[in-house]
Amino acid sequence: MQKLDQLYKLLFLILISISLSSCKDERELKTPLAPAGGVTYSDPVNYLNHIRTTSGLNLLSKNSILSTSALNHAKYSYENEAESHDEIEGKPYFTGKNPNERAFYAEYNSFITENLSTNNTDAINSIDGLMSAIYHRFGFLDPKIDEIGWGSYGDDSGKNFVYNMGNSKLESFCKEGVSDNGYGKFYSGVCKDDKISISDIKLNTFQRLNRAPFILYPNSKNTKAFFSRETPDPMPECKITANPISIEFNSFESPVAFVSFKVFEGDKWLMNSKILTSLNDPNSLLNEFQFALFIKEPFKFNQTYKAEFRYIQRGEPKVVEWEFTTSTPTNPYFVVNDGDNLALKPDVWYDVFINPAHCNDVSNTYNFSFNPLQKPEIKSIDTNLLRVKLSGLKGFDTVITTDNGKKITLVLTESSDGAFDNKFIFVFIFVIMLAIYFIIKR
Repeated sequence: MQKLDQLYKLLFLILISISLSSCKDERELKTPLAPAGGVTYSDPVNYLNHIRTTSGLNLLSKNSILSTSALNHAKYSYENEAESHDEIEGKPYFTGKNPNERAFYAEYNSFITENLSTNNTDAINSIDGLMSAIYHRFGFLDPKIDEIGWGSYGDDSGKNFVYNMGNSKLESFCKEGVSDNGYGKFYSGVCKDDKISISDIKLNTFQRLNRAPFILYPNSKNTKAFFSRETPDPMPECKITANPISIEFNSFESPVAFVSFKVFEGDKWLMNSKILTSLNDPNSLLNEFQFALFIKEPFKFNQTYKAEFRYIQRGEPKVVEWEFTTSTPTNPYFVVNDGDNLALKPDVWYDVFINPAHCNDVSNTYNFSFNPLQKPEIKSIDTNLLRVKLSGLKGFDTVITTDNGKKITLVLTESSDGAFDNKFIFVFIFVIMLAIYFIIKR
């Protein structure tokens, strides 16, 4: 009898909830923004080549040996949960302590560079994330590479993506295995066989693949609006910023003297920023030709900005100006603050970006509460970015609470097709069951 009492109490509560759901919601509900057209590439090498050509760089060709070495490390990093370019001998899938050793293991003959993205959904997203990470960006935009291989490993919940890059001319030289001789400067330690030496003139010829005076990024209409998390960390004082703006000058040309680096939204100079150069890089990875500007708050979605870099070269003052436009999330999206109420249609995916109050205001975990007459689906897809979908009866709240104290309420404005939405039938059934209950009680 006690279980029967509990059942009727539950039915009574559901009845009250359904009755209240028919009332008009007087709260101010935020409606979603429409996404702009995004990246249409599916092949990561084609996408990287698009990025490189818009930056004035040469195309990269695919190399199967580099793909093998990349896949080997993707497997190792995934199976060992290692977010690092290094491997530890003795662990599963070990093929080399560093990228060069792994390339040599796969029978590549010259030194390479590597980019790694962990726990990502697809290759295109992994590239967008790496292009927002300044050190990895300079790896993809290296003017001295002309071939690439890539590999991914994981499951539907997340994959690791590895990209290995090299120089085909240097690879052919090292594979031939014959050292240069004669007079002048020579280098060793660039081939698998470290006894092979190459002349300074030949190495420069191999590496001088591009004549452009500088490389600018971002420079297109599909720029990710924010940056968060890179190892090593170029901005340890902030956990989320705008996507950094960068310029790299041709190392075969005269050096430049930095004067100023600014970004504008319309006529407004965004002053809350930090400029990174080889002189103040906390990880000492930038060279004297590379400069980066970090705005200490995310860019707005679907917004055009103008960058301006002033410098002196060969005693002459110069300025470079260019524009770029930020992308939007993939789905209809919200930009929210603490306490916002969001209007959702049923069975539709939405992206929810939680606007940070400052550059350390990020959420790492979340929990949510919901009515049993609704079914929420919630995924974390990036820093401060959630993907949500609701189904069920309209008028109920699903409340998301983040670990940094933000509270977001999701409200269905319509019921799902096929959802039980006939209050009168439910009331009729409830009355019959209530009558049965009293008969049994007697």
